[in-house]
Amino acid sequence: MTRNIKYKFITIIFAILAIFSWAIARPHRICGDCMEPAIADSHLYFSNQLAPYLREYRIDDIITFTHEDRLWISRVVALENDTIEIKENEILVNGAIVSNGISRNWDGWDYGTYAIKKNFTVPTNHVYVLSDNLAAHHDDSRVFGPINKSEINGLIW
Repeated sequence: MTRNIKYKFITIIFAILAIFSWAIARPHRICGDCMEPAIADSHLYFSNQLAPYLREYRIDDIITFTHEDRLWISRVVALENDTIEIKENEILVNGAIVSNGISRNWDGWDYGTYAIKKNFTVPTNHVYVLSDNLAAHHDDSRVFGPINKSEINGLIW
């Protein structure tokens, strides 16, 4: 009888751990070259689903988010109330050039209308995201504007 209880206890513990790990480290297979070279096409990455509840977002965070019923991946380049401008192959946040060492392909960067060649202030409770490979013409904040924080699912590890 006690042996049966022991196996049930172990099974319950493993089930709880499996659910907990799924909530913390959700796997994603990246399809496309939008985040190259930082994140390679068809590779498996994990997103921390609890991170949005544990800390504020930061510039350079790579996030997954749901927009128009699709899952997206992009890098945070500006936070709420920041002013962003994109011109001459540079990203300016609050007037300062963002020099984060990210290797971006700037071919065709002017895809979309938000923050292109003008100052744009990110609304409260939103972030502005871009793909690293701007030539991929991946939809990001240049196309659909800033992302509401409530749409963010997790941070890529």
